[in-house]
Amino acid sequence: RQRTEEKTVPKAADEQELGDEMAEQRTWHRNELDERAHGDIKSLYRSALDYLRQVRGKIQTNSEFEMESAVSIIQGIIGIHYDLSAEIYQMTVDLGEGDDYTLSHAVNTAIYSIRLGRRLGYTREGLLELGLSALLCDIGMFRIPDSILNKQDKLLPNEVELIKSHPLVGRDLILRYGPEYQRVADAVMEHQERENGQGYPRGLKGNEISEYAKLIGICDSYDAMTHNRPHKKALMQTESVRELIGSKNLLFSPQVIKVFLDEISIFPIGSYVRLNNRNIGRVIATNRFNPLKPTIKLLYDENGKRLLEPKVVDLTSHPVLNIDQSVASHDLPE
Repeated sequence: RQRTEEKTVPKAADEQELGDEMAEQRTWHRNELDERAHGDIKSLYRSALDYLRQVRGKIQTNSEFEMESAVSIIQGIIGIHYDLSAEIYQMTVDLGEGDDYTLSHAVNTAIYSIRLGRRLGYTREGLLELGLSALLCDIGMFRIPDSILNKQDKLLPNEVELIKSHPLVGRDLILRYGPEYQRVADAVMEHQERENGQGYPRGLKGNEISEYAKLIGICDSYDAMTHNRPHKKALMQTESVRELIGSKNLLFSPQVIKVFLDEISIFPIGSYVRLNNRNIGRVIATNRFNPLKPTIKLLYDENGKRLLEPKVVDLTSHPVLNIDQSVASHDLPE
C-alpha cells in the first residue's frame, strides 16, 4: 500500500512569525546590498543641493547657469534601482531638515515626483522631464530677497505678490535654454495652479494644468507641510497626508491623490507610529495594497523603554495588531 505523507498545516502563530522573519530578512538583505550604494545616494543628494546653490548664485548675479548638471543629477536618480528609490526617499527625511530649506525642498520635490512618475509608468524621457521640472520649479524664488523669504512676520500684500510671481520668473529663466525645454518651463509655470482654479499665477483649472505640474504640485505641497518654514511649523507626515486627502478634488484631482497615496502612503516611510499594543516604531516599508498595514521597525516597548534589538514587524502578518496613532519625533520617549 502506498504510504501518504502527512502534511503539516502551519498555525496562525507560525505564519505570523514566518511573516515577520521574512520581512526582517528582506530588510536585512536589502540593507546589506544597499550599504555600498548608500554613500553614493547621499552624495547624489548633496550634489543636487550644491548644484542648486550654484544656480542661485548665478541667477542672483544675472549670470547663465548650466543645465547639464541638472540633467545628470536627475538621470542619476532615475538610474537607481526602484527598490533603492526608498533609500533616496529616506534622504529627504534625514538630510532635508537643513537651514537652506529652499534648496532641499526642490530636491525633495524632485525625488517624490519621480516616484509618482514611475508609478504612472512614465518613460525614461518622461521621468527626466518631470524630474527636471520639479528640481527647477522654484528657481524663480532666487530672484526674491532673503529678507522676504525668511521673514517671520506676516507678509505684506506686495511681498505676497512678489512670491506669487516666482513660477513666471522660473519659466522665463528656463526658456532661455531653447524650445526643447518648453514642457519643463510649462510645468514650472503651472506647479502652483490648483484643480479648482484657485492657484496661481494664471488661475488654471482641471485639464488646463499639465500632468507634470499636477504631480509636482502635490509633492511640493506635501514636502512644504512636513518641514519647518519661517512662517509655519511642520506637520507630522501623516497629518500632511490627511490634509492633502481632505482637499478632495478642490486642490488636486482624485487621480493625482490616488497615485500619491499609492506611493507615499497614509503612513509614509520614516514616520513614527504607536501600535495598539503600545509599542512604538518607525515605518520602513509601505503596503500599497493595504496602506494601514505597513512594515514597522519596533524601537520602544509598551513602557517606552528603548529596545536593545529593534524588531521588524510586517503588520499584514498580524491581523490583531494595528496602528493606533502617529507619533511626532519630538514626542518619542527619552
